[in-house]
Amino acid sequence: MSFDATAVKIPLSGAKWAAKSEAYAKLVSEHLSPQTVWLDAGCGSRLLEDDMDQLETWLVTRCKSIFGMDLSVTSNRNIKSLLHGSLYDLPFNDNSLDLITCRMVVEHLDHPKEAFRELARCLRPRGALIVMTPNLLNYAILGNAVATKLLPEKLRLHIVHASDSRADEDIFPVRYKANTMRRLVRLLNDSGLQVHEAIALRQQRAYWRNHASLENVLMWLTPNHVLLVCAHKVHS
Repeated sequence: MSFDATAVKIPLSGAKWAAKSEAYAKLVSEHLSPQTVWLDAGCGSRLLEDDMDQLETWLVTRCKSIFGMDLSVTSNRNIKSLLHGSLYDLPFNDNSLDLITCRMVVEHLDHPKEAFRELARCLRPRGALIVMTPNLLNYAILGNAVATKLLPEKLRLHIVHASDSRADEDIFPVRYKANTMRRLVRLLNDSGLQVHEAIALRQQRAYWRNHASLENVLMWLTPNHVLLVCAHKVHS
């Protein structure tokens, strides 16, 4: 059960730089209520990007409880209940969660179908899984996929840093095994989940500002850079 979104104002800025995270946050908010037990799987240190503290805090106040889980996690800005674990072996009972979110996690999985099945196991009937992940059919994401296969990791990280300020230890190897909309939807459906919303988010700005004129052409050719999908568990 979700709360009435028309009765509660979601603190969205509408800014272009925030469009990706705010679309994700809005979809998450539609699945929150005072009864919701929520797992953020692959949580890292934040729910959203930097400079979105108000929206993060607002989201966690809309549910009954929230857990964060990752392979290695020591702190999170808004999640106090942190667990170490793998998406292939969740430390939760069957049918115990109302909502699971995976933000920028699926692209790192070697076996996404197995992970989706494990996530589905832990969801209650009609529970929701929300996935946000890069779209492989975008020039920059495809370029990163090729670089991962052909370039030494140190050189790939140097290229990534041209558009990403994260530290090396926060940039993980990518696999892109579920990173087209068709493949992501099929894998979710095959895992006992039913996709009810699939959104391709448009790229709002160039990655490398020094080459913006070239990138404007590439953005026109491959406009969607992130996939946002919500799937529900249909069987117990």
